[in-house]
Amino acid sequence: MEKLNEILHEKKTVKKQYLEERNHLENDFSKVQTAVRTQKQEYDKCLGKLQQDQAKLQDLKGKAKSGGKLDKAKLDHKKSMVKLHIVHNNYVLSLEEVCLHQKEYLNQTLPEFLDSHQATQEALAQQCKDFLQSFYTNTNFCSEDFCDMSKQISNSIEEIVPENHFVQFIDAFKSDPIENVTFEFDDGLISSVTGDLKADTIQLNAETHEALKTRLQSLEEEESTTKQELESKEEALKEVEDAITQLECSPKDKDNNMLLYLQKKRERHKCLLEVTETKAKLEIQSQMIKRIKESLDAAGDDMPKMLDNGDDCDVSLTSDTNQPPNSTIAKAGKPFKSLFNKFKKADGGEKSTHYEPNDVPDANHTNNAHEVNSSDVEAVLEEQEWFHGVLPREEVQRLLSKDGDFLVRESKNKRTSEVQYVLSAFWNGHKHFIIQYGEGGWRFEGDSFPSIPELVTNQYKSGTIVTAKSQCILSNPIIKEQWQLNNDDIALEMKIGNGNFGEVYKGIYKPKNQVVAIKTCRDTLSDDQRKKFLQEGRILKQYDHPNIVQFIGIAAQRQPVMIVMEYVAGGALLSYLRKHGKSQSKKQLTKMCEDAANGMAYLENKNCIHRDLAARNCLVGDNNVVKISDFGMSREEEEYTVSDGLKQIPIKWTAPEALLYGKYTSLCDVWSFGILMWEIFSGGLTPYQGMSNAQARERVDAGYRMPASEGTPNTIYNFFSLTGYRMPASEGTPNAIYNFYSLQDIECQHLREHPIPFKTFPLTGYRMPA
Repeated sequence: MEKLNEILHEKKTVKKQYLEERNHLENDFSKVQTAVRTQKQEYDKCLGKLQQDQAKLQDLKGKAKSGGKLDKAKLDHKKSMVKLHIVHNNYVLSLEEVCLHQKEYLNQTLPEFLDSHQATQEALAQQCKDFLQSFYTNTNFCSEDFCDMSKQISNSIEEIVPENHFVQFIDAFKSDPIENVTFEFDDGLISSVTGDLKADTIQLNAETHEALKTRLQSLEEEESTTKQELESKEEALKEVEDAITQLECSPKDKDNNMLLYLQKKRERHKCLLEVTETKAKLEIQSQMIKRIKESLDAAGDDMPKMLDNGDDCDVSLTSDTNQPPNSTIAKAGKPFKSLFNKFKKADGGEKSTHYEPNDVPDANHTNNAHEVNSSDVEAVLEEQEWFHGVLPREEVQRLLSKDGDFLVRESKNKRTSEVQYVLSAFWNGHKHFIIQYGEGGWRFEGDSFPSIPELVTNQYKSGTIVTAKSQCILSNPIIKEQWQLNNDDIALEMKIGNGNFGEVYKGIYKPKNQVVAIKTCRDTLSDDQRKKFLQEGRILKQYDHPNIVQFIGIAAQRQPVMIVMEYVAGGALLSYLRKHGKSQSKKQLTKMCEDAANGMAYLENKNCIHRDLAARNCLVGDNNVVKISDFGMSREEEEYTVSDGLKQIPIKWTAPEALLYGKYTSLCDVWSFGILMWEIFSGGLTPYQGMSNAQARERVDAGYRMPASEGTPNTIYNFFSLTGYRMPASEGTPNAIYNFYSLQDIECQHLREHPIPFKTFPLTGYRMPA
């Protein structure tokens, strides 16, 4: 019965493994196809923007216009052309990648996957046969009346041939062959574009050259990582094959350890599939590198400039052609004077409106800002040091602390979603004034001015009150801080993930030519969601530690709002562990734990509760340095109580007292740190395997603690379960440090030499899971 149960268990395990791996392969292929569709949609979007800018430019030329508006139209048109060329290249390369992926999927990965699963099933069929033979041999004590039946059973067992066992099954139930899908460049995309864009051809010129070189560098780094990954997986495959060969060379050992033999066969299948997948991935990367290199080599060093579709003006992409050099605030508004004769008289436009922080505009009130070309207004305002873009009210109020402080921001009318411009100031509390536009220009309650910068400058220099009701006087403009970046200085290059509030990209911070990671905020989010998005940046910008991801800035001059951070090439720790965890030494894994603890100790000293510490929210940098990331749930308090239940709470990583009472302290992060250590030493497995969140919570409340994962040293398990032998403390050692590093095994020598200052670790009172 024990052997029979083992066989049944193996059958279930193999079936589950088949479904998981098949879904994994199909999802990978689906992602590449989705990327092509996304690139095509982006292409459509860029074409629409180019056509708008082209029409605007031709209209101004037809009216013989000159000056700032024409220069800006030329600049916008040129930017649209550059963006289109870059997106064109991305689309061409994504088509190349999906074709390569399909070829490898159908010719290599999928056949290997099916063949090895069939071999696994045949091995199980052989085991079934051996079991039946054993059963027959040990129960063949029949009387003569049943000898014929016994003989029939024996003959039936002999007829079992595992290699032929599934032939009829496969013939009857196999799925239809997967046919090649044709992925072709949509010629309709470029039918309306004049110039030298060609289907399936990389467009190389001075404007796209740098983006392609960056893409090539990124691919070469990925190729190098994949080669190392392949070597590691081939070595693991060889070890498994050697173990199988050793068992097969000794039939007696094989029979006595049949379960081990079947597990090794299944492990061999998994390793073989991983090797095949990695080879396919490497081949795709190599072909993509080859394609980009051929294009770059063909062009040589002499990069042609992009032709601007008949535009006779050479426009620089880096200079601002809207304004002359050394322009003042007053001069910055002059290009708007020609706009004013286009506006209808606004109902109530001569009346200035003052809103207290929680006021809602009256339904009959109209701001009339929508009648102004908001992009033109933004172009001028973005040059002003006191304009803070779309930074939300809550974030702005943090910058205004004493009477006279003021800045200008962009907002939206909650009822109509129209763009409006707001003067935010501090005068006996926070005040917010919607800047009105009427027939005579922009105003509060006094005179009108042709531009917002002129209005604000006059208000500031004259010292007059903004409104009679508020008595507010502007005396101290709050200029943008170093962390407040310009959106134009950020170049998005490649999507690398998804966040709770938008997408995550790899890109370039142009002023420093620095590779960065960029979190974007969807402009469809509510004010509350945008507030939560920016909270992460506001928290992160205060910290500077080698084990905390480095904050660079927030770009909020316009939508989309972006948080810019250092780009950590190794990616998420969880992915790294699942790929390379088993090949890391115990010392290397221990060093990762130390890095995480050092980062968390720093946060604790800053009174920051992370609340979402897990391998998925850590990054792996150079030399395998671990950095804490993802501060979306963090709070800067010694104790924080949740008010919205357990929504989006990571149950398996959260301390019991937080789940029971909703109260968080740094002690809760310590519990999460114990789970993180278990993830590190388990190679990235999911905690509480086979349990739902509810089951895991119930078991933990009942006293259950996860056992150590395979290969975890006892002292490491004792280390984060706070048990085991403890050496006496040396003279002068603080109790907290002693409780933390007083371990007695060579595996923890590194920790004893570099004690981790996560001081609350031994104070939790919990037995930490391995």
